[in-house]
Amino acid sequence: MDTDIVVIGGGVAGSALAARMAAAGLGVTVLEREAAYRDMVRGEAIVPWGFLEAVELGVEDAITRADGMSVITRMIPYDEALTVDAAQKRSSDLAEVVAGAPGVIGIGHPELREALANAAEKAGATVYRDVRKTNVRAGSHPAVTYQLDGLTRELSCRLVVAADGKFSMTRAALGVEMHSTVPRVKLTGMLVDDGGAWDRDVTSIAVDGRNQYIVIPRADNRLRLYVGRRVDDPQPLTGPRSIPDFLDAYRTPIFPESDRLAESTPVGPCATFPMCDSWTDTPVVPGAALIGDAAGWSNPVTAQGLSISLRDARMLAEALLDNAKWDPDALASYTRERTERMRRLRFSTALTDLVSGFGMQDRGTRRGRMLAALAERPELGSALAAVHSGPCSIPDEAFAPDILTTLALS
Repeated sequence: MDTDIVVIGGGVAGSALAARMAAAGLGVTVLEREAAYRDMVRGEAIVPWGFLEAVELGVEDAITRADGMSVITRMIPYDEALTVDAAQKRSSDLAEVVAGAPGVIGIGHPELREALANAAEKAGATVYRDVRKTNVRAGSHPAVTYQLDGLTRELSCRLVVAADGKFSMTRAALGVEMHSTVPRVKLTGMLVDDGGAWDRDVTSIAVDGRNQYIVIPRADNRLRLYVGRRVDDPQPLTGPRSIPDFLDAYRTPIFPESDRLAESTPVGPCATFPMCDSWTDTPVVPGAALIGDAAGWSNPVTAQGLSISLRDARMLAEALLDNAKWDPDALASYTRERTERMRRLRFSTALTDLVSGFGMQDRGTRRGRMLAALAERPELGSALAAVHSGPCSIPDEAFAPDILTTLALS
């Protein structure tokens, strides 16, 4: 063999796994398509339980030293049913959610990938960038062919790890079947410079009329802004007016300094994608394993993506280090844990979406009834805590399917 592990994709999951395995003394080669990481409108929040995964992986210093990193300590539920003052009085403390996590980490996706790729190299992994035409051979004798600097090369290994994102070509080549929910909302995101208008300690998931908002601040006068609209909205945020229409959506009285937000300067692309969950029941096949978005993702409304990737890297690393053989049976602990974790996150996301009431007819009345039901029976909302404290921190009964029905019928 040329190396122990070939990781296809040097993003968050791939680089974090490479850093951990190289630090343990294994040979790791990472094949990354991009020559330089660029903004593709991806997740930019590491929720508290995800930061603990970074600590376990030994990459927390790389994250906290990344350019533009911020620590977000408050969640404010801005909403069309509340004044700004009333919403701010309902602020929740994100620094107290999980011991050892300072809050939600706001970090640029390109900067995070760069920091983790550098950490992998520092740990001893080989990271190749601007790699083209990767082809994987799994089975009992795994190998990957690829092009670099115009030359075709091949690496034999013990295991190929697919970490090449939502549209993973490696996953397709391996024939891994995916399942997805039907999207109800499309989310549009853009990086802006707001000149410091937004409080850097605050994040928010908010609703006003046809728009759902997510705001994730960074420490460099930049904000990752999102606007969600139903898939059947007659005015989707696409086409030549997507950027001015996107910014104009922030002229809403639910936010402080809303006019300044709407006048922010775009500093990244404006992109739209469907809000859905996706997963596979077989993240490990003979000779290969899938991590990060290549293995499926959670509905972006609860910002779980980066934390899922870090957890994937840690759980697969532990399974690999605990076993001499790396076949699907030996790595079954990763498959079982990920399957249950993603099931719980699908439930937590669905519960979050339901309670927000976004897109519901007569939202105010229906949401009021659900909130009253939660006040009378708080156990119905226990799974909401999984968003920040982690899906494995909540008792199994919190994810009973009849909870969603009970709230929906209230």
